[in-house]
Amino acid sequence: MGFGLRNISTLHQVPLCLTTSLSFSPRPSLSLMKPLKRDLSCVKATTSDDLESNRPSTHFAPSLWGDHFLSVPLDRADFDELERQIGAMKPLVREMLMSFHSSEKEKIRFIHLLISLGVSYHFDKEIQEILDQSFTKLHDIIVGENDLETISIMFEVFRLYGHKMSCDAFDRFRGEDGRFKESLVRDVRGMLQLFEVAHLGTPSEDIMDEALSFTRSHLESLAGGNASNVSPHLLKHIQNTLYLPRYGNMELLVAREYISYYEQEEGHEEILLKFAKLNFNFCQLHYIQDLKTLTKWWKDLGLVSKLPYVRDRIVESHLVSMGPYFEPHYSLGRVLVAKVNMIVVVVDDTYDAYATLPEVTVLTECLLRWSISASDKLPEYLRIVLGGLFDVMGDIEREMKLKGRSYGVKQVVERIKIVVKAYLKIAKWARSGHVPTFDEYMEVGVVTAAMGDYAAYSFLGMEDINEKEAYGWLNSKPLLLKHLSIMFRLANDVGTYETEISRGEVANGLNCYMEQHGVTKEEATQELRKMYRENYKVVMEEFMNEHANVPRQVLLRCLNIARVFDVFYREGDGYGDPKGKTERFMTSLYVNPIPLS
Repeated sequence: MGFGLRNISTLHQVPLCLTTSLSFSPRPSLSLMKPLKRDLSCVKATTSDDLESNRPSTHFAPSLWGDHFLSVPLDRADFDELERQIGAMKPLVREMLMSFHSSEKEKIRFIHLLISLGVSYHFDKEIQEILDQSFTKLHDIIVGENDLETISIMFEVFRLYGHKMSCDAFDRFRGEDGRFKESLVRDVRGMLQLFEVAHLGTPSEDIMDEALSFTRSHLESLAGGNASNVSPHLLKHIQNTLYLPRYGNMELLVAREYISYYEQEEGHEEILLKFAKLNFNFCQLHYIQDLKTLTKWWKDLGLVSKLPYVRDRIVESHLVSMGPYFEPHYSLGRVLVAKVNMIVVVVDDTYDAYATLPEVTVLTECLLRWSISASDKLPEYLRIVLGGLFDVMGDIEREMKLKGRSYGVKQVVERIKIVVKAYLKIAKWARSGHVPTFDEYMEVGVVTAAMGDYAAYSFLGMEDINEKEAYGWLNSKPLLLKHLSIMFRLANDVGTYETEISRGEVANGLNCYMEQHGVTKEEATQELRKMYRENYKVVMEEFMNEHANVPRQVLLRCLNIARVFDVFYREGDGYGDPKGKTERFMTSLYVNPIPLS
């Protein structure tokens, strides 16, 4: 479930002939790799009981952080001083936003700058009022406007706030042949902004696909060295954006990079720059406090020593919680998301990395009853798993009752019951070495992707929403959440393919697609990535459509979930193996403050 999810391992009963083959046979070229099927012929003489008694020897890398954040000094005076400085500067930035001397275009460009720097949440009410009014006059605002960057910025800002600005606005940049004009290539900033907003298209907007292809090709050429007339800081910004586009990257990671970029821009607003730096550092103090709370909680729980097969990833789970919301006032939400995610990772790893099929069958029965009794024939370690899960959810429920908000906890529990039934289905495939068709796999894999569950965790700590209305919307099975789950499953299965296949795991979406369609890994990867983009188009369309019925704060958490997938899975499994890329992300957010001078 969530970002702890991996496919249920076939490593539990890998026959000796297969492990020997995988250990000593030359590895095939990735471009020629065909779907993997397990050869079970060599185990005919071995009983099922014998196989069940052989547990896997799966080992995950230890935590990169350990108890580090418990020893990080944190002074309440630092919070107070940053809060004082931010409070003093906030009216100055609001005055810039609300200036009566600014045209609608200038205000929208300023809103875009606030978004980019990670400070727009301070002025959310003012921004919504400006955009609501401006959208009614959109035709008059953009008539005669031929600046690519300006039109692209307006397109992004309006769509992000639920106003479906038509992509017809980009027709003015196409020639008589219907293609984007080659003269646009000279407008590097306009091309970069068009590349970003091309990710916000909906299923019927082919022009956005054309824009993405057109801009990526030319920006990659610039990034590859054909950029003698582009400043170094802009070139670096282009390279970073090509690696992780804004809407494939978490909000505060975008802001962290953009602040460094903006500081080197000629004519930048010093007040705004300092405001953004102070805000980032203020957020960082909250994250350190979150991590102190979580590290102590996880250490006191003691599951790493009791269950040495589980992934020790409490800091990574906090990074998962940063997806829906980075704002300081959602600290409670982040802590709750991280706790639920981490305890579900324990359950997931039990299904995947240790338990036998009879054990996970009984485990599933206990989870569906949400109880454990003396009559349940469970080994001690499974009683620890269940006890840990029940205790954590019980503690969260008691905490929420004190706030008068326990309804959401019950909803999360019901969702856990649903997802473990899908875990069991995949476990049965895995134990038999069965490679289902891609379509069969996705029916179950979308359930285990559980992005509706992720949203449910996120709503727990949001005291600014009506929880019954929010969970009622979730329970209506909105298309937005369905397609988010498909996106996660595709991203996860492509990102973790190498690791899973090396362990003998064959119930992987990429492998299932290769088997069903008889294609290579490269061809299957390309197709799954196309599916990923098509599903994001539906997510974006539903995000805008639902604004008439669902509060923006609720919808924004869901849209932000999609911004996490590439952070973790763009290059391999960044949750299971965080060394490298994920470690750098965490260091930038949790360790290094931004110098103020």
